[in-house]
Amino acid sequence: MFTLKSPKPKRRTRLSNVLGCMALCLGLAACQTPPAPPPTVVTPVVDYRGPILPIEQSARGVQIFLPSTVLFDIGKAEFKVAEAQPYLERVTHLLKTKTAKKVSIEGHTDNVGALATNQALSMARATSLLKALEDRGVPAERLSAAGYAFNRPVASNATPDGRQLNRRVEILILDEKIEAITQGEPTNAFESAWGKLKTMIEQGLVKPVESKS
Repeated sequence: MFTLKSPKPKRRTRLSNVLGCMALCLGLAACQTPPAPPPTVVTPVVDYRGPILPIEQSARGVQIFLPSTVLFDIGKAEFKVAEAQPYLERVTHLLKTKTAKKVSIEGHTDNVGALATNQALSMARATSLLKALEDRGVPAERLSAAGYAFNRPVASNATPDGRQLNRRVEILILDEKIEAITQGEPTNAFESAWGKLKTMIEQGLVKPVESKS
């Protein structure tokens, strides 16, 4: 009499092999080092402590406004050395590293005094600034100067603050875009010239330019 052998042990062996392989795979997966997270990009904060330049885009180009009260004594065209130096260095840096466009330097005054006197003063101040930029390495062929006396006010001369705003020298970078000048620069190195003027008008410190009608 023959006795048939049961196949169950083979099935148990195969099942054991499968379970063993699964356990081995899980073990290997657990031992793998997880991928490192991507590095965090940190934008450096620039501690800018230089002069804040009022700047604006115009149809002619980029305007940078320099207050004459910072650069010059009243009625003078010679720089106040300590006060003017940071502005001169800052503008020189921008003109030499951000643009190769031509630059018109334009002097303006308030309406106190005779037109001829203010015309001569506005031109002398623009010329002084031109010479200072040229001495610092801005090519002379890029620079020109003009004086407009009190013919182009940005605010009414009816208040002291308005007259102070009108006593200014403008650096006009011809046919340039403001993005080219401010790109890569500290965000707190500039302010909107017209935004500042609007705020002063709203606060009652200055009045808008009177209509010439």
